[in-house]
Amino acid sequence: MDIFFAPASLAVYGISSKNHNVARIIVENCRRWGYRGQVFGVNPTTQERSVNGVRVVRSAAELPVVPELAVLLVPARYVAEAMEDCARAGIRRLAIQTGGFNESDQEGKAHARRIIQIARDNALRFVGPNSLALADTGSGLCLPFVPSYPVRQGGFSLVTQSGGLGIFLWNLLNSEQVGMAKFSSIGNKLDLDECDFLEYLGSDPATTVIGLYLESVNRGRQLLALAEQMDKPVIVYKANVTQAGGRAAMSHTASLSNDDAVLDAAFERAGIIRIRHLHDFITTAKAFNLPPMRGKRIMVMTPAGGLGVAMADLCEQHAFSFADPGPDFYAELAGISNAGVIDLNNPLDMGDLYQVDRYSSIFSHVLASDSVDGAVFASQQPHMPPGGTDVFTAMFNTDLTLGIAGAIRSSGKPLALALYGDDTRLRAIKQQTTVPVFNGPEEAVGALYRQMRFYGHKTAGVFVPDPDLRGLQPESAQMWLHEHCGVVGEEALQLLGDYGIPILPATIATTPEEAVRVAVRLGFPVVLKVVSPQVVHKTEVNGVLINVADEDGVVNGFADIREHLLLHRPEARFDGVRVTAMAPSGHDLFIGGLQDPSFGPIVMFGDGGILVELYQDVERVLCPTSLEEVRRKIDRLKVAKIFAGIRGRQPFDPAPFAQSILTLSHVLVNHPEIREIDVNPIRLTASGGVYALDARLYIADQLQSFQHEEQ
Repeated sequence: MDIFFAPASLAVYGISSKNHNVARIIVENCRRWGYRGQVFGVNPTTQERSVNGVRVVRSAAELPVVPELAVLLVPARYVAEAMEDCARAGIRRLAIQTGGFNESDQEGKAHARRIIQIARDNALRFVGPNSLALADTGSGLCLPFVPSYPVRQGGFSLVTQSGGLGIFLWNLLNSEQVGMAKFSSIGNKLDLDECDFLEYLGSDPATTVIGLYLESVNRGRQLLALAEQMDKPVIVYKANVTQAGGRAAMSHTASLSNDDAVLDAAFERAGIIRIRHLHDFITTAKAFNLPPMRGKRIMVMTPAGGLGVAMADLCEQHAFSFADPGPDFYAELAGISNAGVIDLNNPLDMGDLYQVDRYSSIFSHVLASDSVDGAVFASQQPHMPPGGTDVFTAMFNTDLTLGIAGAIRSSGKPLALALYGDDTRLRAIKQQTTVPVFNGPEEAVGALYRQMRFYGHKTAGVFVPDPDLRGLQPESAQMWLHEHCGVVGEEALQLLGDYGIPILPATIATTPEEAVRVAVRLGFPVVLKVVSPQVVHKTEVNGVLINVADEDGVVNGFADIREHLLLHRPEARFDGVRVTAMAPSGHDLFIGGLQDPSFGPIVMFGDGGILVELYQDVERVLCPTSLEEVRRKIDRLKVAKIFAGIRGRQPFDPAPFAQSILTLSHVLVNHPEIREIDVNPIRLTASGGVYALDARLYIADQLQSFQHEEQ
C-alpha cells in the first residue's frame, strides 16, 4: 500500500495537450504539491511526445523505467486495454479514475466484470474506478483531477466513497486549519475498499485520526474488527441510510431493523465515532488534537453569563458532570474580581474579571485540579473600534491561545476554545495557533463528548462475547432445521425450546374435536391461535383467542378463527388452530434476530406485543454478545422502568429475559441459515420466569418468495 501513496514513478494514462484534457491537471497538481518522483504520460491515440514537460509514449513498455503506479483517466471502454498495457509493462498498482462502470448501465457492469478479471489474472491491485484516487501531503502525490494547491500537513486521513464530497471535506479541513496526512477516494471499490485502507492507515505513522465517508459497507465485520483493534480514532459518516421498507410487512424484526439502527449498534461495539453532520468530521478531528478527556468532570468558563448558562445546558445534554476546582480556586478569583457582584461557580462567569492577563493562570489552575478532567472556554473576537483602551477592548482583542496552549501542555488535559466573532480575526487566530479553535460552544462540547466516549471505550478494552454454545448445540435443533425450510410459524417455538428458552405445551388441532381433546389434556383455560403460512400477524385477522374456559368455547373459537381468516385473508391456507396452555400473567416483550448483509447476525429486543413497531422501544446488539452488554442495553429501554416496579406495581427481574436474548444470539450464530426470527411476545412473569409465546422463522433464501407471496 505504501506504493499507492509514495510511488517512485508515475504513469498518467490519457494525458494530452487538449484544452479540456483533465489528466493534465494531475501532473500540475503533483508539481504544485512538490511530488519528487518521475512522471510520465501514456496515450496510444496521440502523436505528442511531450505535454507540459512530461514525456508521453503510446505504451508503458516504451518507458525507460517501470512506473510504480499508473493513473487511468481514459474512457471506460478503454480502461481494460490500459490495464493490459500496464500488466505487460510490469505495472502492478493502478488508480482508475474513470466513471461509467457498475454504477451505470449493463454495459458499464460488463466493463466492471472485465477489469476485475484482468486484475485477478495479472495480480494487479487498484483503487476505483469512478474515483479521484489518492493524495499524500508527505510525498507530495496529488492525483485528483481537480486543480489543487497544497493543503496544511497534519494527521487526519480521509477515505471517501465520493470523490466530489471528499474534495469538499478536504477544503473544509484546510479552511479550519486541520492538517491532512492522506486522502483516498475509493469510488466503486471494485478491488481495494475501505477495509484495505483502514488497515493500512491504522499502522501509518503519519496518520493520527481516520475519517471515512461511506455509502455502502461490504465487509462490515472486518471494518469493526479493524477499528476495535487500533488505538486511532475512526470517524464515520454513513450516507444512503434507509428504512428496510421492502421487508417491513413481513415481520416485527424486519420492520424494526433498519440500516441506521444496525449501524449504531455495530459502531458502538467497535468504538467507531459515528457522525451525522459532515462538519463534525472537522470538529471531531480538532478534538483529537487535544489531550484525552479521561472523565466526565468539565469546567465551563466564559466572560458572558448567558453563554455560560447555554453551555451548561449543552454539557448536561452530553452527560458531562460539572467539576469543582475547590474553595481555594474560588477564593483566589474573588480576590481579583472587580465589582464582586457575580457568583463564582461552575459555569464560571468571568465577566467581572477584567484582568485578561490573569486568564492564563486561571486556565492553568483549573486544569491542574485533580477534580477537573477537562474544560471549555467560550468567548468572542468582535470587530472593535481602533485605539480602544477600555476593559472590553482588552478582553475581546486579547489572543488567549498561548495561555491556553500552556495550560494544556502542563496539565495534559483538554481545554476546548470556542470563539465567535469577526471572520477575519478568527481566521488569523486559527492560522497562527496550534490550539484547535471551535466555531462556537456547540462544536466544542459535542467534539469533547465524542472524544471522551472514544477514550472511555478504549479504556474498557476489546469486547469479549460470552462463550458460545456450539459445543452444546442440541442435536434435536439441528434435526428440526433439516426438516424445515422457508417460512415457519409457531413450530419455531420447538427450536427455541431445544435451546432452553421456556415454552408452553401446545398442539396443532385440525378439527374442533381434536382441539377439545388437546384443551382437556392441557387444562383450562387455553389459548387458540390460527395456523396459516400466509399470516404474519395473527391479531390482524382476529386469529387469537385467550382465556378460552371450556369445551364449548373451544368449539366456537375454532369456528370463529376459521371464519375470521376467510373474511380477512380469503387466499390464505387454513392449517388448523394451535391450542396452547395459558401463560402466567406478566409483561410481554419482544426478541428478534436476522442476518444483516454487512454485519452478520443481529439481535434486537424490547417492549413487545402488537404495538412493538409503533413504540420502537428496541435495542440492538451484534452476535455473539454478552450478558453484560445485553443488560446494559436493557437498562436503556423505556420498559426498564416497569421492571423496576413503577408506581407501586410489582417489579420484574429482567435476568431471564437477558438470558433468552443471549441464547437467541447463539442460535443465529450457530445457524446462519436462519435469516430472520421473531419471538413476540416473550412474557416475563412476576415470579421470575419467562415464556416464548409466539415465534416466526425464515430459513435460508426463501425470503424473497415469501415477500412476493405477501404482496
